[in-house]
Amino acid sequence: MPETFLARLTAAAYAGTGVNHEAQKFTGHLVIRPAHGGALLWFRATGDTSEIFHEETTLIGKTFSGGLTMTSLNSNIPAAQHFASETITPNSCSFITGDFANPQSFRERITLTFGPDGVTYAFEWGMPGQAVEPRSSAMMTATSQIPPGCPILL
Repeated sequence: MPETFLARLTAAAYAGTGVNHEAQKFTGHLVIRPAHGGALLWFRATGDTSEIFHEETTLIGKTFSGGLTMTSLNSNIPAAQHFASETITPNSCSFITGDFANPQSFRERITLTFGPDGVTYAFEWGMPGQAVEPRSSAMMTATSQIPPGCPILL
């Protein structure tokens, strides 16, 4: 199943709108580039006043155990985050980090879903003592426009 999902990660650019965990609307841009059997992703969420709420560069690839892994460098966490695939379908994959059995720890789930109208990039998380809940997401459609500052070329 990982190969089927990875096949969806073809060279493409997407743009659309979303809402972050503070209920602020943003414009989301996602650029995907295949890389060595996996994919390199770049995502940016920009507010109405050009404030960058979130920016990340992410690598997705297969594991030796048959799953997928994701490593993210982003503007909201001061270290590399490593995620393991939780669920994989041909059109969607969710990745988790943290100990979901321990509600006193930070836990996060990121889901990338391809649908007939585009792609959704969604973030759920819970701080220590909080429930893991949907916090931010963007629905984006294909575009030929790559925003300035994107480090990935198609």
